[in-house]
Amino acid sequence: MNCINSLHSLALATIVTCLFAGCATTPEPEPASETQQADATSTFIAALPPGPVTLNPYLDTPGPKVSRALRNDFATALGYMDDQNWSQARQALQAIVANAPELSAAWLNLGVVWVKLNEPGQAKAAFGRSLAANPLNVDAYNHLAALERREGRFDEAEKLYQDALAVWPHSVDSHKNLGILYDLYLGNWPQALLHYQAAQHIIEQTQGEPDRELAGWIIDLQRRIAAGGQP
Repeated sequence: MNCINSLHSLALATIVTCLFAGCATTPEPEPASETQQADATSTFIAALPPGPVTLNPYLDTPGPKVSRALRNDFATALGYMDDQNWSQARQALQAIVANAPELSAAWLNLGVVWVKLNEPGQAKAAFGRSLAANPLNVDAYNHLAALERREGRFDEAEKLYQDALAVWPHSVDSHKNLGILYDLYLGNWPQALLHYQAAQHIIEQTQGEPDRELAGWIIDLQRRIAAGGQP
């Protein structure tokens, strides 16, 4: 017998969804000075709990058992998504959730498909069902937040990103996207910097080196703040 964690892995390996739409191009990063590094250390810790980086609780928690046939159906649906055959993917995933509504990963992918089909209302409903099936599904919070941000409901998006971080404080996507929300939409540059640096810290701890694009965002934002500019 297999558990839903197998579906988690398939879903995360297949979905490539941009949550950073609207990010401006940033300059190439320059080496940070010792002062900047010290400032970063003192700042990003405030956005992270003490201790080492933790695993995603959604992936680390056993889920419902699923049959081999259902796993095969899910893999087929993901194949349609890989091929960008959104109509077939929708039909396949709807069949899966009709028979197994407890599968958070299936609802999550159905929500992604609805986004691709330009049906945000249906997408929100699917992401909501994903969270109802498993409130640890951080990706569902992030996708919902992206929809709220796209529709100009920035306070709602902020809360959803914060909800995601309450579930998993070491979600790089949640920190980056909350930083983007503060930076480009809410004009709260100190909070944006806090979350960019938190994301960078997690990346460095898990991958051994910083993300160059994110480093550019951090340096650009530090310069804006130091210059005393207004959003």
